Amino acid sequence: MRFLFLFGLLAVGLFLFLVRAALLPFLYAGIITYLLAPPVEELERRGTPRILAILLLYAAAGGGLVLLITRLVPILVGELNGLAEKVPLYTAQVQGLVRWFQENYAHVELPASIRQVLDETISRSEQALLAYIRSAAKVAFSLLSHALSLVIAPVLAFYMLRDLKLIRKTVAGFLKEPARTEVFSLLHQIDRVLGGFVRGHLLVALIVGILTFVGLTFLGIDFALIIGLVAGLFDIIPYFGAVIGALPAVAIALLESPLKAFYVIILFLVIHQIESAIVSPKIIGQRVGLHPLVVIFALLVGGNAAGIIGLLLAVPITASAKALLLYLWEKRGSGQAGTS
Repeated sequence: MRFLFLFGLLAVGLFLFLVRAALLPFLYAGIITYLLAPPVEELERRGTPRILAILLLYAAAGGGLVLLITRLVPILVGELNGLAEKVPLYTAQVQGLVRWFQENYAHVELPASIRQVLDETISRSEQALLAYIRSAAKVAFSLLSHALSLVIAPVLAFYMLRDLKLIRKTVAGFLKEPARTEVFSLLHQIDRVLGGFVRGHLLVALIVGILTFVGLTFLGIDFALIIGLVAGLFDIIPYFGAVIGALPAVAIALLESPLKAFYVIILFLVIHQIESAIVSPKIIGQRVGLHPLVVIFALLVGGNAAGIIGLLLAVPITASAKALLLYLWEKRGSGQAGTS
């Protein structure tokens, strides 16, 4: 019997591997379903028919998307064109700074071992920066290559949201007690830890992106929309995201004047003080419950293993693993109590 069970698992795994390209739309649809299920169920609890609740949320999302395309995309395209035109100028300025640094650095009397360490550190920093740029470009191109999946995903998500109760009932039918209770209890605990964090962090990132765009526009910094999008995206990454998101703005401002760079640094400090003291506690709270050292360790491991994607997924995966371990520990404790 165990042999048949293992053979079945291997067969399912092989099948999923062979059809992995076809699973992408379902993966994206699952993400949409996970994000929209709570508001759909809340509207349903208030008396709105489920299909109407889904359509209302889709209409709101569609309206936001139309606004984004008609208002922000032309600005974004204009900024991208302007950035393409200014890249040679920025490159020349950076090369001039590098030459100045090399000339002054060469005249500094340092021991050979220290100079070698500094040279290797500078070289590794340049390689790391290029690696992250390549990773970001790969992510952008992968999204473009998955355009069909992204178009199909909302349609699949509609049917998932509509039949979510039936899907849960069907899954429950494959499980017998006490496995059914244990599986759904574990999933509930993971969702309780992760759900609010994921949805809340996306909202916080959106607020940070908007504040960054408005602040940089007020300061007269070029490419405020692009930088705002970058700052909002990287704000999803705890601790490191704020620094990574601020670097492009500070670099561009520094090429204009040191005073502007100082103002940009002050702006980001104010934005992230507002985020940490007001916005995040109200929206996210302490839902994940991970110690900062654990979060930093998870980010370092995730970034080393999978680059930007690893940084984005490190905290959710770690939080899910913590919920699983706590659940197993509680089951172990209750099992020991039952036998004593």
